[in-house]
Amino acid sequence: MSTDASQEIVLSLISHTNVGKTALARTLLRKDVGEVADSAHVTVVPEAYDLIESKGYTARLWDTPGFGSNLAKLAKRLRSNDNPVGWILHQVWDRTTDKSLWCSQEAIRNVQSESDVVLYLVDASQSPSAVGYVDLEIEIIEWIGKPVLVFLNQAGQRDPEKERLNEMEWRAHLSKFEIVRHVDTLDAFTRCWTEEHHILEKAAEILSGPKRKAARVLGDAWAERSLETFETAVSCLSDWAKFALTDTEPLPRKGLADQLRQLLSRSERNRDLERIQQEMYKRLAERTSSTVNDLISLYGLDGETAAELEKSSKEGFAVKRDVEEPFAATLGGAVSGLVGGLSADLISGGMTFGGGAIVGMLLGGATTYALARGYNLTQTGQNMVRWTEGHFSNQVQFVAMLYLAISHYGRGRGIWQDPVNNPAHWQEVLQQQLGAESENWSKIWKKGGLQSDPEDLKKPLEKEFRRLLGSVFTRLYPESEELFR
Repeated sequence: MSTDASQEIVLSLISHTNVGKTALARTLLRKDVGEVADSAHVTVVPEAYDLIESKGYTARLWDTPGFGSNLAKLAKRLRSNDNPVGWILHQVWDRTTDKSLWCSQEAIRNVQSESDVVLYLVDASQSPSAVGYVDLEIEIIEWIGKPVLVFLNQAGQRDPEKERLNEMEWRAHLSKFEIVRHVDTLDAFTRCWTEEHHILEKAAEILSGPKRKAARVLGDAWAERSLETFETAVSCLSDWAKFALTDTEPLPRKGLADQLRQLLSRSERNRDLERIQQEMYKRLAERTSSTVNDLISLYGLDGETAAELEKSSKEGFAVKRDVEEPFAATLGGAVSGLVGGLSADLISGGMTFGGGAIVGMLLGGATTYALARGYNLTQTGQNMVRWTEGHFSNQVQFVAMLYLAISHYGRGRGIWQDPVNNPAHWQEVLQQQLGAESENWSKIWKKGGLQSDPEDLKKPLEKEFRRLLGSVFTRLYPESEELFR
């Protein structure tokens, strides 16, 4: 069934050849379309794809051949496009003898016959003064009379200040063209999903009548679809955190004589801790890898993560043993190798006492002292280790950074590859936000452990991940604030 033209928005991607139109189309569509290669005129005929549908409205995206170098010759041909001889030259002669010219004509014919709005891509890695063809190409588009949204592609790593200055330079340069209605960054390789629906929002601003309504409905639908994906990501991350909070490992149960021997020997204690650490690390690493792979697939990417969790030191463990309070106080002053004030810290809440056992694995020095301080569990009688609050906090930051990388990774970039260096401002914003919300995360961590109910943790975790990531995105992209309200 054909679509009413008033309920359809047609967007034509157009640019100089090899600037990244097909790469951006793949990113927006979340699937491989066309052909991508580092060479000129890979796309030789226009191709249309359904971008989004909602409430009877449809947005279609045309991927067109790129402009070639002989723009003066192209302008001359376009002026004679009603001439049958010109048509024959275009269809036969140019196709076989001048592929660049033929591709350019195809792009223009598509825009003229199909497009409501032109999405013109610019290579943002170069300054306006270095790419003289841009002015010629926009002059040719201006001849057609369709409104143009300019997007800066190939912007590279997202440095906010450099990006702002780059946009200002291009806006100033293109301000002489009345047909250019908007200039913004939308990189096929490093865009964020929070930016995509702005294409239709900007289209709505320059269209009128039923077309404007269609663009608004479809822009809202795109934002809603993106937020549904975000909520699924939040759920994935919350399930991961729930696992990290509830994973425990039993400590070896030893007799009194064995425990006293361990006070004087670190080797046996270390063997036990290293075995436990390896087993817990393996489980957490597998769960993290599985979660990240789910996120990669969720965001329409191919490939798998090879990122490893940061190797945990022994401070990553929290240890709990029951000790008689008076005996612990005496022991704290009697055993060499203990840091000052250990027994006082233990008695004041670092552990719960009552049961008569000696904490053989704990009382050996500053390292194991840190393990004791990292543990908080109200129920006594448990001989378990779990990840400390500090370790949990570090891993929340680790997976959140991977999520940010995934949410910026465009499909046009190819198969997912773990980031070597993320933009420094991501890390800074994330750390600041985690610091501001540390009390909330601490409360959740204290609810973890062996006796916690995983389902009681899920909603608080979802709330915190939603708050954390929504705040980070809003700070990185202030225009996305409406999305997270």
